[in-house]
Amino acid sequence: MARKRVGVLVNTIYSEYSVAFMEGIDRYCAENDCSYVLFPLEHGKNSGIYDYHCETLLSFVNKNNLDGIVFATATLANNYKVDLPRLVESIKMLPPIPKVSVGMEIEGIPTIKIDSMTAIKNLISHMVEKHGCKNFVIMRCDNGNFESLERERCILETLKGYGIQVNPLWILNGTFSFDNAYSSMNSFLRSNPNASFDAVICLNDSMAMGVMNCLVDNNIKVPGQVKITGFDNVFETTEGELNITTVDQRIGDFAYSAMQSVNALINGERVESLQLTDAALVVRHSCGCKSEPLSEECIYDVAVKRRYDIFRLGGNQLYMLHYFLMETQTPVPLENLYSRLHYSLCLFDINEMVLVLYNHSIFFEKGTEFKRPDAAKVVMSFFNEKSFERPDISFNPNARILPPEILERMSAGYTLFPIYAECFQYGYVFMRLGRYERIFYQTVLELISKEIVTSIKITGEQTEKNSLKNQNVTLEQYSEKMHRLSFTDEMTGLLNRRGFYEYARRQIASSIEAGRTGLVIFCDMDGLKKINDTYGHDFGDRAIKYEAQILKSVFRSTDISARLGGDEFAVLACDMRLKDFPRIKRAMAVECDKINSGSLEPFTLSVSVGCAEFSALKSDIDDLLTNADSSQYEDKRSKKEAEKKKKKPWWQR
Repeated sequence: MARKRVGVLVNTIYSEYSVAFMEGIDRYCAENDCSYVLFPLEHGKNSGIYDYHCETLLSFVNKNNLDGIVFATATLANNYKVDLPRLVESIKMLPPIPKVSVGMEIEGIPTIKIDSMTAIKNLISHMVEKHGCKNFVIMRCDNGNFESLERERCILETLKGYGIQVNPLWILNGTFSFDNAYSSMNSFLRSNPNASFDAVICLNDSMAMGVMNCLVDNNIKVPGQVKITGFDNVFETTEGELNITTVDQRIGDFAYSAMQSVNALINGERVESLQLTDAALVVRHSCGCKSEPLSEECIYDVAVKRRYDIFRLGGNQLYMLHYFLMETQTPVPLENLYSRLHYSLCLFDINEMVLVLYNHSIFFEKGTEFKRPDAAKVVMSFFNEKSFERPDISFNPNARILPPEILERMSAGYTLFPIYAECFQYGYVFMRLGRYERIFYQTVLELISKEIVTSIKITGEQTEKNSLKNQNVTLEQYSEKMHRLSFTDEMTGLLNRRGFYEYARRQIASSIEAGRTGLVIFCDMDGLKKINDTYGHDFGDRAIKYEAQILKSVFRSTDISARLGGDEFAVLACDMRLKDFPRIKRAMAVECDKINSGSLEPFTLSVSVGCAEFSALKSDIDDLLTNADSSQYEDKRSKKEAEKKKKKPWWQR
């Protein structure tokens, strides 16, 4: 009987949750002769501008490639936030193969879920009754994370039962990460120098570690002056002398149970629609419960030891990355790249790899439909550290994820990653990851992808260089031109998406540092599809150019205007306020009217706009664009309602 192959969909390969989750998957596969393909979705505000390419991997989820699929849905939902319905719809729209969700209920799909509310109540009771804590700071993810909100609600209700109210200003955002929790706590301490708090409840362990290190750096003793708790029981909570009191979600066991359920479904067996398991309170040193007393210097010594361990344990991996970067200083043609890849990957403890390249690159912008080509080739593979192969096997990736003769040689679990650069996708790679940290391998995958793309481009770039040399263009001019082109939209001459993110982030940061605010404005043409369908894409392109012309007319030369893709544009206007936005809308409408009355175009130009104001509290460019886009949809909706009203008889208006 053929080995079962299960797809595993996670948000990233390197988050503490994903690492613990995959430990359970690996354990099940080792015990049951099962294999898996790991799909890292890489979606959310912490991912890169072009990580949306990872979403194209979902098209491989079908019965030709997989027997079933497990979703780490809770973490995926955290990334999608306001776009959660799209995640649910995407999962439901996948082909009818056995599916199991872990962490979040989806109608029609069996779910493995943790009941952490009892453990959270026990945690709060322990802090209040055992340690007498009365003044709490809460470090949550942010106000758009459904898990964070659920845990926060339970904490506040339990504290309320003890007659304890939490100051809303003492509920901080840490975005589930060490660094952001450290920064958030540091800002809190600076803004509230006289705040008297005796406990910090963190909604995951990484944030607990960040808070602890921040307090240490500010000469606040843990657990002597402030007690800290976490959530998840992962990361470094069990290491060193000062362990973190936390809630154990048993993430690895959850993943193991999910694999049991999906394999039962594959075998035609019945599975409960909802399986609930209780989380458990784990009491350790950070709340002061360890039996042996801590010296005053202990917390400092522990923090120093942790940083030393990070340096010692990470040093070897950093050295290997350094070696790889040095080796790749000189780009080489693809033909010469394979031996370098084989040697470097084996050095990284990756001893199995398959590289697939499309016969031609695919242009793919965020929000558009991805169409994978029907011709690809396995150009390289290896299954041990001794040698690599050049199979040169052509196949249709829309029919099978790999040719059968390659797939049969693959055992255990592989991570799947797209090969892409900016808006172009070139293929994908399978790797069986080794013993090092997953964030290390995420970096390796990204570097390998860039190295492969660079090799593919060398011939074309060499031709361009030769052409420029023939025109007596200096190398400095060439470099400047290439840099400018990488940030410029060819059709409109405005910045492209990459350029907007680059310059907008810098400008927002410098404005906030100077105590200034401003607007992020999102623009979308009304009816571009109708223009394309009625008159053709040449007319649609002209309409897009008119939209760019309007922005150039309305906004100042100091404002940052860009075409994000299609008919979507964005503007960063510093020192403007929400009260200025109606004037901007009127000015854009006037410019539209000028074009409609003065040109001989058969179409009518109309642009919907929305805005979001940035400030020290709202500075993330992804969130600002999302909010501005939502505002733009309201403008578009009101226009449609007004149009419908105009078409009605006057007595029905």
